[in-house]
Amino acid sequence: MQKVFLKWIDGLRFAVSDENKHSFIIDTKQEIGGNETGFQPVDLLLVSLAGCMGLDMVSILKKKRSDLKNMEIVVEAERGPEHPKRYTHITVKIKINKEVAEVDYQRAFELSHDKYCSILATLKTPPDIKFEFVTE
Repeated sequence: MQKVFLKWIDGLRFAVSDENKHSFIIDTKQEIGGNETGFQPVDLLLVSLAGCMGLDMVSILKKKRSDLKNMEIVVEAERGPEHPKRYTHITVKIKINKEVAEVDYQRAFELSHDKYCSILATLKTPPDIKFEFVTE
């Protein structure tokens, strides 16, 4: 079982860490009480999607010995106007150097999209979510 930890710092800032001691700050826009000192949680969903697909595709292309020199993934998303302001549309743009054969990057994409990317699979079929409160 994977775990991440979120600890309130002040204002609307939180420190995030994992079991391997990686860490970063999340925050939000000043207009809603944040200090803009870190990623917004909703942006991290987009980062997770791009990162998951990027890791998959680079790994697959390296195994195919493709001539991969660079890859950039840009994720654009629109949110609904009313709370909970969920993402209503997400576009993933994958930029890759022209030396990579189209058949190779298409296959890498298909494998990530259909088989390997756990973030995309989670977005397609949401998990059961359980909540517990612990008081100290």
